[in-house]
Amino acid sequence: MLESFQINNFRLFQHLEVGRLSRVNLVVGRNNAGKSTFLEAVELYASNASSTVLLDLVESRQETWFSEVQLHSQNFFDNPMRHLFFGHKLPRIGEEGISLGEVSSHTKIHIGAAVYQNKNDDEGTIRKIRISDVQFDEDLSNVEVFLVAEEGKRTRRLFRLARDVRDIRHSSRMLYGRQESEFKYTWQIVSTENMPNRKLAALWDLTSLTDLESEVISALHLIDDRISGVAFVEDISQKRSGDNRIPLVKIKGIDEPLPLKSMGDGITRLFHIIVALVNARNGLLLIDEFENGLHWSVQPKVWDIVFQLANRLNVQVFATTHSRDCIEGFNHAWNKYPALGAFFRLDAKAGLIKATEYTSETLTDAIDMDVEVR
Repeated sequence: MLESFQINNFRLFQHLEVGRLSRVNLVVGRNNAGKSTFLEAVELYASNASSTVLLDLVESRQETWFSEVQLHSQNFFDNPMRHLFFGHKLPRIGEEGISLGEVSSHTKIHIGAAVYQNKNDDEGTIRKIRISDVQFDEDLSNVEVFLVAEEGKRTRRLFRLARDVRDIRHSSRMLYGRQESEFKYTWQIVSTENMPNRKLAALWDLTSLTDLESEVISALHLIDDRISGVAFVEDISQKRSGDNRIPLVKIKGIDEPLPLKSMGDGITRLFHIIVALVNARNGLLLIDEFENGLHWSVQPKVWDIVFQLANRLNVQVFATTHSRDCIEGFNHAWNKYPALGAFFRLDAKAGLIKATEYTSETLTDAIDMDVEVR
């Protein structure tokens, strides 16, 4: 479990420190304060700087966009990976890039650019040799520029910073996929728009017919206690191949199963959160905008279940919210399980993002006195 977290030069964060994390962590802040970015940083760290995650992060924000009227740039510094770095600029060779890790750790993950040149070794075998910024004159005719991840004395080439962005995923998958290091943590993500059906169905396949299936059904009873079972079936009306399995629920007193989505946004959101949670055992769960679709009255009970299951299954939860009701529900559960929660707000001050950490007592006082904490 992460006890603290430090981020340098990642997206909005030039430098951010959160000194205390716990089992269940809630992040608040205004728009563009970095709540979702914080979740991205945690995911990137959990993945051990996976090239797949790096590519997914830029593609999820449409930062790989390209217009047919644009000229192809010959400068690797124009690569879309630049959007992951503070100021939307790839670091120059030898400059500090992204670093992620626990505050007190001396072996954080560092992500930056490095230059390699093909040279013959003593046996005549061609090898890629890293050259320093002093040796590099930006003549790309005989060198290759890579995005690299460094931790301690170990360096991994993630992928070549190709001139054409369309080559990046192909090259990383074909050439460097086998060099992916093991993840630091397993993790699940519930985005603002929930999970794709394909992923949700795969997670339910791992959950059904286990002891955890009853935990999911019990959680759904917070909204509708008539639900007695869930199953995924293929919907042949869907044209999208591989994403056409949908969840159905069995309702007491109704003969035919009903699509889960027909039961409303709240129960759909709850299903996604709990299924992801029980499949994040011994890892991390990231939830963006926890409250989406959930009525304020049910949120304290949902938080109570999240605290209990996270503790029992050894899951560390990171969630964001804009909602005061969500904060109050979280605070209610935190007071019930005082050793399991952490809460902090992200604020932009003088162009930098800072984290303000709360104790359960200060958060309770702020809510009681109607102080704005979002």
